[in-house]
Amino acid sequence: MIFYLALSFVFGSAVGSFLNVVIDRITQGGSILHPLRSYCDHCKTPLNVLDLVPVISFVGMGAKCRYCKKPISWQYPIVETSVATLFTLAFWVLSQREILSIGYLGYWFILISVLVVVATVDFKFSLIPTTFVFFASLVALFFTYFTNDSAIFIEHVLAAFAAGLFFLLIVILTRGRGMGQGDIVLAFLMGMVLGGSGLLASLFMGFMSGAVVSVVLLIAGKKKLGQTVPFAPFLVFGFLTSLFWGKELIEIYFRMLY
Repeated sequence: MIFYLALSFVFGSAVGSFLNVVIDRITQGGSILHPLRSYCDHCKTPLNVLDLVPVISFVGMGAKCRYCKKPISWQYPIVETSVATLFTLAFWVLSQREILSIGYLGYWFILISVLVVVATVDFKFSLIPTTFVFFASLVALFFTYFTNDSAIFIEHVLAAFAAGLFFLLIVILTRGRGMGQGDIVLAFLMGMVLGGSGLLASLFMGFMSGAVVSVVLLIAGKKKLGQTVPFAPFLVFGFLTSLFWGKELIEIYFRMLY
């Protein structure tokens, strides 16, 4: 088990390194595949293998480019470490649920990768890359159809449309100031993956974490009343929390009630 957990961490860090390239290219209007080699954002010097070892290169170079000595964004080690940790956690949770398989693992890895990209891009640019969310929604649709009976599949589809409609109403009522259109698509994905009960748990965690952080930012003077904060990172937090521990959270909630 320890070997496979370590392998998941290493694989996740490598995927995180690739996702950093994806995040940079899509936000700069470039192609994901061209140029194939990564380069410094400042001096545009192509990076070699020693510059691209996840996390280790960042630490070893003192968070500066080897060539122009300008600072490297902390986005890179954070994304790499986050994906590595989430991949390892996914392997652990699936094994504990006794549903570990190549199919489930690949499915969760795809979801995690898309969600990390979405959260990072929205945090930096207040923009949700909906193409990635649409792709993940399509994957979730087929995966749910082929791995569950018809009743569960219908429940997930209904939860997806209910979540999308709920966020659409928020966008309409706030005229786009309280929520962006990209959040509608992300909510649809949440419903498709999590189903009804999991969706409610994820929305609760997302809205609660968003409210707490917003209050802290107001108290600290980092934000003023009327200013918005990117909401996708909080939805992603609720999404992943519910994906990993949704059933346990719901059980704890009902124990508190009764």
